[in-house]
Amino acid sequence: MPVFCKGIPRWLLLYAVAGILFLLPPEILAQGPAFCLWRKLFQLPLCPACGTTRALCAFFHGELPQAVAFNANVLVTAPAMVALIVGDTGRLVRKAATTLPASLNSLREMSGVFKPE
Repeated sequence: MPVFCKGIPRWLLLYAVAGILFLLPPEILAQGPAFCLWRKLFQLPLCPACGTTRALCAFFHGELPQAVAFNANVLVTAPAMVALIVGDTGRLVRKAATTLPASLNSLREMSGVFKPE
């Protein structure tokens, strides 16, 4: 299972970010000030990534035209994020499907409730 940083599972981080973006209304982010580290560091007039957070928030609220208006790279980043979430969820389900029956069988054998013949 892919890990992000210091042992944090990637799926946990993706679920948290997607949940926050889904719960936070895009209007709140659109009203707030723009904090762009790259524009501040390099004195850029425009940054190609500016508006991505607002665009992802609008995307997760189903407002695709507004998301593209914030930043067109949402057409790449949002499907990539969804693909990572789906892939990690599939791995979690497969892992649970293989480890859970074995764990249940070992618990049954230890408790003496289930005696295979």
